[in-house]
Amino acid sequence: MSTDNLLGAAVRIRRGWHGGRTGKVTVFEQHGGPPSSYTVIKVQLDGSGQVININSVEELEKLTGLPSTQAV
Repeated sequence: MSTDNLLGAAVRIRRGWHGGRTGKVTVFEQHGGPPSSYTVIKVQLDGSGQVININSVEELEKLTGLPSTQAV
């Protein structure tokens, strides 16, 4: 995944404890410079609303469109 600014993006978590769950990126900050660079990513999970930390953008899949839900 490219390292575009993902703030506000709908994403699916690829692996780990929350793998397969979807949510919205609430914090996306890239810090660069000597001696190290890092990215802070927080995702608010759909359903529970729990906010979790993500270690890298490789753990996320950006969703282009969420399936529409219709009342029966």
